[in-house]
Amino acid sequence: MKYLIVAPQLGFTSSGEIVPGGLLQFGRCVVRALASSPSIEILVIWCQVDSPAASKYIRQMISIYAHPAINIEIICFGGARSKLAISILVANFKKKFDRIMYLLVNQSILSLLPGHLPYDVWEIGEELFHPISKLKYLSLSNADTLLSISNNTTATARKYNEGLPLGKVVHLCTEPPIYNLPLQEDSVVGLPYNTKDREKAVLIVANMHSRLLYKGHQQLILGWPEVLDKSPDAELWIVGDGDGRPMLEDLKCSLTTQARERIQFFGYVKDKFLEELYSRCRVFAMPSTGEGFGLVFVEAARHGVPCIGGKYDSVKEIVVDNQTGILVEQQVKDVANACIKLLENDSLANQFGNAGRERYIEKFQYAQFRIQLLSTLDLLY
Repeated sequence: MKYLIVAPQLGFTSSGEIVPGGLLQFGRCVVRALASSPSIEILVIWCQVDSPAASKYIRQMISIYAHPAINIEIICFGGARSKLAISILVANFKKKFDRIMYLLVNQSILSLLPGHLPYDVWEIGEELFHPISKLKYLSLSNADTLLSISNNTTATARKYNEGLPLGKVVHLCTEPPIYNLPLQEDSVVGLPYNTKDREKAVLIVANMHSRLLYKGHQQLILGWPEVLDKSPDAELWIVGDGDGRPMLEDLKCSLTTQARERIQFFGYVKDKFLEELYSRCRVFAMPSTGEGFGLVFVEAARHGVPCIGGKYDSVKEIVVDNQTGILVEQQVKDVANACIKLLENDSLANQFGNAGRERYIEKFQYAQFRIQLLSTLDLLY
């Protein structure tokens, strides 16, 4: 089989550095899983945004996970969208591939070109949480396989777009090493969670783009004085950046001096330091209302950290309420009470944290993602 993957971006710089981001991590996991399939003889990957200089690093990453007999071809278009579209048009006209996968709904509109080959496409989160254009609707409806990152994503997409097919759910995973094979045993997973070894801190890791301020930053910040009334030495650690950050910092400045001193903005951080924060904090909280999946909750579970999430989005497929964490309304008081509960009740925090780690081991590692994806596409053997 000749299989083409059309990706918006896999997140490699021209020097091989990794660009952070959940969508990019998802794409890297997908291409590695497909490269491992013995059913695919030729795997071609076209990246719209990555620069041509990044192609050698993408190849290096994929080759480590690839089936030994597979032939891999990579083209990075460096943002040349029209050139990518023309290439897809030509590929369909000349029947160069047996199948095409689109990682992004926006790109899947190209499937409406006359004579398009069989194709698969993914439903990914918030872009589908409203009525979509007719072109997007048709591209999703006509897919040979419609994949979805969560049950909530496919249900919400159908809620706003009546008659849309039911997506086949493949839950996402933590990302394995980029340039090395995964270790037989993850050293992070092997460390039990114990509040006595942790700082009294609540961590949120989230984009602060003004369009994405549904993740619960405001409620955490405004609720921090209430948290400090019950847990005076608690800290709120905020990781991430975006054009909405100044507004959130202004919100912090509106609080009491005591509360301001207990809230820290880290901005974007390197992976190594982020791992350290996960390993030091006592609670992870992102009480969002619009997650397509919520990979940060999976990463928190890998570190055995009990979680606070929103009740109504895809996080409920990762965090089990009152078993591995607490799911809340996105209200200041509810968020503050959940933080207090997990900061002050060591026994409960230990119970939830270790249960979350067990759920991670069972459901959200790369090995499970690979098997689930290839099985869904009938490409496992």
